[in-house]
Amino acid sequence: MSLTGSACVSNNKSILGDKMNLDEQKGNGADIPGCVRRLSNGERLFLGSVQSNVAMAARVIENVSEKDLICAINAARRMHPLLGAKVIFDDQHDAWFSTDNVPETILRTVLRISENQWVDEIQREHMESFELEIGPLIRFVLVYSRPVSELIAFSNHGICDGVALANLIRDILVFYAEPAKDMKVIQPPLSTGYLQRDKGPFPSKSIGKDAINNFNLQWRKSPHYFSQADFSEVHRAYWEKMQHSIVLLQLEPEETSVLVAKCREKGVTIASATTAAFLAAYQDVIGPFPKDQDIACIPYDLRRRISENVGDAFCLFVGVSTFPISYDQGKNLWENAQEIHNIIQKDAAGLNTTSPDFGLFDPTLIDACFSFAPLMQFVPEAFVSTKNLSAFANDTKNIAFMISDSRKNRVPAVINTNLGRLDFPETYGDLRLDHMFFVPPAIIFTPLILGGIGVSGRLAFSLNYIEQVKDNGLSPTEDMIRIRNRALEYLGFPEKANDDAV
Repeated sequence: MSLTGSACVSNNKSILGDKMNLDEQKGNGADIPGCVRRLSNGERLFLGSVQSNVAMAARVIENVSEKDLICAINAARRMHPLLGAKVIFDDQHDAWFSTDNVPETILRTVLRISENQWVDEIQREHMESFELEIGPLIRFVLVYSRPVSELIAFSNHGICDGVALANLIRDILVFYAEPAKDMKVIQPPLSTGYLQRDKGPFPSKSIGKDAINNFNLQWRKSPHYFSQADFSEVHRAYWEKMQHSIVLLQLEPEETSVLVAKCREKGVTIASATTAAFLAAYQDVIGPFPKDQDIACIPYDLRRRISENVGDAFCLFVGVSTFPISYDQGKNLWENAQEIHNIIQKDAAGLNTTSPDFGLFDPTLIDACFSFAPLMQFVPEAFVSTKNLSAFANDTKNIAFMISDSRKNRVPAVINTNLGRLDFPETYGDLRLDHMFFVPPAIIFTPLILGGIGVSGRLAFSLNYIEQVKDNGLSPTEDMIRIRNRALEYLGFPEKANDDAV
């Protein structure tokens, strides 16, 4: 299908990173109506994955006006183009963000009947797939009561990271309190032009550029192109069987201050300390990680690291520090945390990223390898539901399956995304921001996935995992609670251990 339309330009005053290498190589999107920019392969990696949605929940005190909240969300959408974006695939199957004719943003309001209902609502949101080629790729839930409410932002990971979601919640609350506030459009930069490729424990590092080019050549001899119908079928089948479950670790302001002081004394960050604590706790409760899965992955925010001012851009804008893990039982928690801290700080300071070099792959091979092939073993029934999926499933010698199989044993055992202590205002007009909870994706292959955030003096970490809801076996929740409780002991808060997940 040939697409025609206006050039990818905007008259809005904007802040924009200038490293748009992918667009320069592939064209500037002049024939894409409403073009924002081309997707990077890293963004595309998450775009079609049914496991890659992210959520942020903010607890606010006092009565929230639904009408005023909708106006604030719309103002934030004008500020951040990817809030109102969809994806257009061109004749070469490259993907472009577009704001052309995208429907209104959804705000679903439900009556708040318990303090933990926001978890149930996030689980419910996982059940409904995003319409990638219609948009928008984010939606909101207001869990409402007159004295206390939770605002949930639930998004496709391809358009944002955790820091972007947190900043978005703040922006919405600012526009809620100040509807006439001046606003400038912040265009979403590409992260790829800022990061330095570093060595890491991934197959793409050892096979080299020539081998990846060979993979691309093999793929192009027998490619498979997937549609929204294919994505929806896999999504439906997966979330009928699976549930995203959460165990929380929460510290009150006094406790948070104690932990911060201890980390400063030992010369580490909270991210390093919690990574070490959960590694030790997991080994105490479950046992050692498999030898072929002893990898830790710690994302870091590029906005805070680069010299160029990209503003509080709403997009996926992270680097990744990835390294072999082994909690040394002969050392204490803080000694282990210091080793982790040194690795992370070196990578972040050098803007090193040790994630696979996705940019070398054909974008459509990314779809096949990471969004579809890994799930055939879990939802084989989905792969007979459309012609595309059936053809792909029957093409068993396709290079996509070989690459997918080779990566199964190199998936990180732990991912810890700590957004840090965010210096957000506590009050927004009549509203007060009380808590925030960051919920990263839960990945069936990764046993420990943490999402941390600190606001209003409080610190919260979510421990995210997949439960097979139709499985007659034991739920992992009991073990996850034990891991959380043991981590609290390592961090110095044994009195906070309890039997509740949230």
